[in-house]
Amino acid sequence: MRFSRRDHAFTLTELLVVVIIIGVMAAFTVPNYTRSIERSHRKDAETQLKTIWSADQIYRAQNGRYWPPVSASNDIAAINSNLGLGIIPNGMTYNCNSVLTDTFTCTAARDPAPPSFTIIVNEAQIVDGINPSCTGNCP
Repeated sequence: MRFSRRDHAFTLTELLVVVIIIGVMAAFTVPNYTRSIERSHRKDAETQLKTIWSADQIYRAQNGRYWPPVSASNDIAAINSNLGLGIIPNGMTYNCNSVLTDTFTCTAARDPAPPSFTIIVNEAQIVDGINPSCTGNCP
């Protein structure tokens, strides 16, 4: 029986080798991808909190106190409307509080994602690694 060139096929061994190689590549790339996604969420939250910090500095200069007043609603919609921002939650829960006229704290929490973490910014000067700061399983 004669075989022409069109009758050739891959053997089972060749197919298994290819599947194993793809599996090994996936085993290395998926965790790296997951970590990079979590790092991007953290950087996004830090950027948003720095924006809130800047807007709250302007708010204090205009009103003599930080926003929000103690009794104010402080969810993302209230933050955006009162500080004139366009923050997008992007999987984070934002919360701002102020005490008296001299202090405020805003947090961005990533929960219930497996590596839950919280980014916190306060009225102090913005310094990377100190303000905003990260607590929990920071990526």
